[in-house]
Amino acid sequence: MSQQLLVLDVGNTRIKWGVHGEAGWQQRGIMATHAGSDWLSTWQSLPTPHRIVGSNVAGAAAVVALTDYWKGRGRDIEWVRAQRECCGVVNGYDEPAALGSDRLAALVGAWHRMRRACLVVSAGTAVTLDMLDMQGRFLGGEILPGRQLMLDSLVSGTHALHHANGRVQACPRNTADGLASGIAHMLACAVAAASSRLEAMLGSKPGCVITGGDAEWLAEQLNLECSLVPGLVMDGLVRMAEEESCS
Repeated sequence: MSQQLLVLDVGNTRIKWGVHGEAGWQQRGIMATHAGSDWLSTWQSLPTPHRIVGSNVAGAAAVVALTDYWKGRGRDIEWVRAQRECCGVVNGYDEPAALGSDRLAALVGAWHRMRRACLVVSAGTAVTLDMLDMQGRFLGGEILPGRQLMLDSLVSGTHALHHANGRVQACPRNTADGLASGIAHMLACAVAAASSRLEAMLGSKPGCVITGGDAEWLAEQLNLECSLVPGLVMDGLVRMAEEESCS
């Protein structure tokens, strides 16, 4: 029987998890980050994995809760931390350890998928635009509020705006569509500008990889050719576990 690796991508809103073995992904799922009852109902029938590797950006409370749950089943979680070099990626952050572990895992996943210069876009609660050069060096990246954060900020900061399901339009003619379109176009322009800057730095057109909960939605707003990879962070975590580059 093959040894199973459980991978945890713990975000601010959701936990993406998957069981990986010799044949690849055997099972995957998504649950709310702060809903412990979801963990119990989802994982109680899951065989105890041989090993658990996780990335966390949701804070200490999530680490404590998840660690306690799996300790109760006889397993420790190996929480990934950013380093100067990892699985072929050179971390160019001023303070390498300050880079989010999810961003590092996404960069590792993108590098081993693309093996070329690329823009790595993660569209979740926040949107990150991270640049890799043709040698796998992480040059730096931007952090923006995500779609829902932008909408929440506009609604909470203004008297006349309210939550509504708008559609992205070229020329919006109502408030709901105006909100949806403004947010979509702002994020699309940010991605396009980052891609153009990376192309100018490198002298050649980079690839583009998009991941995260809003990845499909964001990809629809772009005029760039991009690869949609929903499980990019988890792919990177598997690679880091295989190369023992977790901590």
